[in-house]
Amino acid sequence: MKNSTTIIILISLVTLLVICVVGNIITVADKVSQLSPWLGYSFYAVLLALIVAFMVWPTMKIIFTPELEPSGELMDEEDRKEAEHMVRKSAQNVFILTSVSQNGALDVFTCLSMNISLIRRLVDLRGRRPSLGQVFRLYVAVASSSVLIASADEALDDLNLGELLGMSGVNVTGTLFKSAANGMINAFVTLRVGMTALKYLEEGSLYFNENRPAIRKEIRRRAVKCMPAVVGGGVKNGILGLINLL
Repeated sequence: MKNSTTIIILISLVTLLVICVVGNIITVADKVSQLSPWLGYSFYAVLLALIVAFMVWPTMKIIFTPELEPSGELMDEEDRKEAEHMVRKSAQNVFILTSVSQNGALDVFTCLSMNISLIRRLVDLRGRRPSLGQVFRLYVAVASSSVLIASADEALDDLNLGELLGMSGVNVTGTLFKSAANGMINAFVTLRVGMTALKYLEEGSLYFNENRPAIRKEIRRRAVKCMPAVVGGGVKNGILGLINLL
């Protein structure tokens, strides 16, 4: 009964996330529809397909994966290295995509879908999922982070460093600064979500519940420590990708 209730709450949370994403993107759809009704219909069809593919389907796969024993089980060294690489690589990709997008709604969708996808891939690698309560907490973290991302976008849009530096009429914030700051916030969120999921999948629910404050502190410290490498790798990959395109 308890598991059924948690599943219902989790599915409801995913539905709310989907509604938030659709709400953020609806203005874009309206503009597309003004150009042509058929373009509008096509936009909604593509949006629905993306939501199902990158949010709903991964969530269902996570839910129906067998649960890890509460006592936990250590991962072998090879799987651990692969899992940690997944987390760092996902954070790099989030950094690149959200730095380039320059669109708050698209940033929210990107982070939601990539964080959920990261959780699903870690679960697939492990062959087990965390407890439903822990999965619920991960989704709450993803949802609350989306609010942070949207707020950060608005704050960066309103920020004018020229005025702060006493150079009236000169906006030195620039696209580069806003892009880098936005990308770093999103990458940090992905690192924390991925590291938390990995900890759930190794330590089990009993150990995590007993040591939650210390583990959260450790995850924050590790995420901060990984940020220079993630940002550096993201910038390097972005430049190489641009060079290849040229």
